[in-house]
Amino acid sequence: MILPLVVLPRELDGRHVLVVPRGADVVAMATAWFPDAAWSREPVTAAQASASARPMTGARFRGIVADVAEPTPGLLRLDGAASLEGPTPAGPADAQAAGLSPQDVDLYALVPADPRASLDLVYGWMSAAARRAAGSIVPAERTQVVVPDPGSAIDLTLWSPIPLSAQDALPLVRPAMTGARVGPTDVPRPQQAEGSSGPPTFSVTATFEYDGAITVKTGRSSEVPVALSRLDWREFGPWSYHVSWQPPEPAELRNEHPSQLHLIARSRVQPSIARVAAALWRAVGGTVVDNGGFVVSPDELRDRATARR
Repeated sequence: MILPLVVLPRELDGRHVLVVPRGADVVAMATAWFPDAAWSREPVTAAQASASARPMTGARFRGIVADVAEPTPGLLRLDGAASLEGPTPAGPADAQAAGLSPQDVDLYALVPADPRASLDLVYGWMSAAARRAAGSIVPAERTQVVVPDPGSAIDLTLWSPIPLSAQDALPLVRPAMTGARVGPTDVPRPQQAEGSSGPPTFSVTATFEYDGAITVKTGRSSEVPVALSRLDWREFGPWSYHVSWQPPEPAELRNEHPSQLHLIARSRVQPSIARVAAALWRAVGGTVVDNGGFVVSPDELRDRATARR
């Protein structure tokens, strides 16, 4: 079968392209995986270029503008292996070509620093970033489009400096986890730091007739997500509260196109997962990270918790 080629601006030919809705904060997503990510070359937008144009003074120069800058994409260094060149603004037609709904989008082209270097981590980040931003990836060959399901990043983990006992956690989570029960955790005790204090780890699970189960599992670790590395140390801690969903058919989690029943169940439990994470956050503070490795702000957590089922 011969697939039609995806057409994007010609200057991006031969490169993998990350496509995100216009204005998506790609820098914030990059630093969530690559702490040293930064602009090697700052982008110049059309608005900035226009604002930088200065009219020449004097009667004979009236109406003449000098020093007109051109809009140019920036170069965002991810790590030693690759950078992203962008944003290149594009319109609804390019968005549709990239598998998205008609809208204004920004295009970021992958620029490898060393053809011999492994780009597995970069490719993993591009997939996670496309999912996070409800965007897509157009491979260099232009024979297909990868559109990760943004709704699949449903699990949340709160990283807090304060531990909770099972007895204290249960009344916090039960409003969103009807019938929740405390059970043993499969997190091994040796994972806790030697000499650490705090209650033992535990798990709390609520099972729903048609929608699977939600589990809150606690743990303690000296390793935290990269996304927390740029935060003040007081904004997170070693205690984790992992809120996860186990669907009726767990294999559906690995399907690129899950069944309609799976999607319906997911839409019903997603607000509950956010409400559980929000309740724990209000009690012990800290920072919430999704299962793509990106920080979830309190405002986003509230929006998730109040989303229509």
